[in-house]
Amino acid sequence: MALIWYWLKSLLTERRNIFLMAKQQGMKYKEIAIQLDISVKTVEGQMGKALKALRDKAIKIYLFFFG
Repeated sequence: MALIWYWLKSLLTERRNIFLMAKQQGMKYKEIAIQLDISVKTVEGQMGKALKALRDKAIKIYLFFFG
């Protein structure tokens, strides 16, 4: 769990905030967009980039141990 939080802290601040609002607080993309005064497309893009970054790090760890 500590590793995941370390990875989250490595994300850009806005990207991390959007990711945490969606995943930790359970907010919908539209709600996040309204609260941050950004477009829903921006929220979608930032979530995609956050998930890709976290996925890439997880794959590297997996390959290190099992590859």
